[in-house]
Amino acid sequence: MKIPNLKLKSQLALFNALSKALIIILLVIIVPWLVSEISIRDTDDVLVQKLDQVIELVDSLGIEAYIDMDAEFQTFGSYNILKEEYISIEQIENDTTINIIQYSQRIIEDELVDYRVLSYSIEENGNNYLIEIGKSISTIYRFEQNLKRFTFIFLIIVISLTLILDLSFIQYLLRPLEKIVKKLKSTNHPASFDYKPVKTSTSDFAYLDATIHSLMRKIEAAFNDEREYISNVSHELLTPVSIIQSKLDNIINNGNLQEADMIKILESKKTLRRLTNLVRTLLMMSRIENEEYILTEKVNITNTLKNVIEEIEDKIAAKELKLKLKFKATDFVFTGNDNLLFTLFYNFINNAIRYTDKGHISVETLIENHQFMVKITDTGIGIQKDNIPHIFSRFKNSSETKDSYGLGLALSKKICDYHKINIKVISEVNNGSTFILKFPN
Repeated sequence: MKIPNLKLKSQLALFNALSKALIIILLVIIVPWLVSEISIRDTDDVLVQKLDQVIELVDSLGIEAYIDMDAEFQTFGSYNILKEEYISIEQIENDTTINIIQYSQRIIEDELVDYRVLSYSIEENGNNYLIEIGKSISTIYRFEQNLKRFTFIFLIIVISLTLILDLSFIQYLLRPLEKIVKKLKSTNHPASFDYKPVKTSTSDFAYLDATIHSLMRKIEAAFNDEREYISNVSHELLTPVSIIQSKLDNIINNGNLQEADMIKILESKKTLRRLTNLVRTLLMMSRIENEEYILTEKVNITNTLKNVIEEIEDKIAAKELKLKLKFKATDFVFTGNDNLLFTLFYNFINNAIRYTDKGHISVETLIENHQFMVKITDTGIGIQKDNIPHIFSRFKNSSETKDSYGLGLALSKKICDYHKINIKVISEVNNGSTFILKFPN
């Protein structure tokens, strides 16, 4: 059985409830036995007290006040009308000593009654007499039931109050921690972190809050340094690349080159284009991380997909692939950045073309469970299951692909995160891949 992940407050509340339940179970087992012991001891104490009273009366009034010495049977018996208690005195053999409390049965008025009986022998006027004082078991049982009922009601009230107080205290104690967690969850960029200290009387939470503030400042500083570095490097690289490209174009335009030299120059231009695309991708990622793009444009997703397909259909035709368009939801308008969304779809479709040698490329829009989705499917080489979690990493290589994943998918993931679009990847080696983009409602 897998234990679900719970919040600290829920774990403490669950532990508190389970501990109270365990206490109740133990009390249900122990209390009846304890109440029974208490009631028996209380009954025995009452019997002993009444015995002392009887002995005092016998000593003061004499045994003759209770037993007729001229009668054939020298006995005395007394019991109340409900037969709950009885007292008896009878003569026994001399040199007989009795002092015992036990359960016994007595016949009173032809009725057999269970009693808790105290038997005690005394000596009066040279004779031994046995005094028995009994209390009916039914009376003891009623006392036990009342005591158990009161005890359970009291315990339920006490446990309920302690449970409510414990949960309230846990809620109060962990409120600063919840505020700290809430600040972290609401932070999607280092610059948007709330540095206002959380008010708390718990030193551990205060230390945690201060430590998080310190770490966030370091992260923000490192993030800004990296962003500035990438931006500067990108701008610095584009200038010499453009100069080299212009010089190569001039050399080609002169027309005085051998075929072998022309091939080398064309390969150099291809490399420069890749370098230019790489630099621009890094620059775009830096701008996205810096939140420089405005997400206020009303974008019809189907129209954007059609624009991407118009630009990329030559690549599909060149590889003799079939293109399947299934636009089931054409009126969905999303608030975001049109250029970024165009780049997003272009990268995914281009990636599908790149790793598909035969078969088809499918682009589908649909609404499932009131959520708009775009599915891009290919029949290409697919991705190994272990590599799927890493395909959106920068410069990630994979053994089953022709080339590295580069920055295309990493940039696409950045754009999705920026627009809060969820990505799901389904792939099987040699059977193609499906990228599902789920747009927020």
